[in-house]
Amino acid sequence: MAQAILLTGQERRRRWSPDDRQEILDAAFAPGANVSEVARRFDVSTGLLYTW
Repeated sequence: MAQAILLTGQERRRRWSPDDRQEILDAAFAPGANVSEVARRFDVSTGLLYTW
């Protein structure tokens, strides 16, 4: 008999509000900012920042 495991926990895909996106983008692309550092701080990928 096959068993299924139901993983309950944090949703796989996060949703960012427009205000949250703008805050992260402002921090990432401010003069002298390091995009990789800001991405780590907000736990997002650098590719997502450039896509936004």
